[in-house]
Amino acid sequence: MNLDREPAAIARSAAEEIRALNHRTLGTHAFEEPSQIYNTINEVKQAVWGMPQAIEQSWCELRTMRDAGNIRMDNDTDVAEGAEKARQELNDARQLLAQAGQALDRATQTLSHMGGQW
Repeated sequence: MNLDREPAAIARSAAEEIRALNHRTLGTHAFEEPSQIYNTINEVKQAVWGMPQAIEQSWCELRTMRDAGNIRMDNDTDVAEGAEKARQELNDARQLLAQAGQALDRATQTLSHMGGQW
């Protein structure tokens, strides 16, 4: 894990890997047996479960910047209103990601019992 990179660079790498996964699994018979699907979805689940924390920590940094008066809006809107709107939208995203993580967890519980034919 390289923590010397900027947060946006780390997020970009994660997005690129998801894009690669999407291309790799697009109608290509990427999997030979159900256990490979389980392993893939389990890793996706781990990524989804980590996203709410990254979003929350990013919001905390934004709040600190707001409280210190280090934000300006380039569209002449109020900083406090902009920050509140961002907080609400980020919170919605966190909640939806938590729901997605729970659904993926339930899916992996079922997938874990699947195997290929002998």
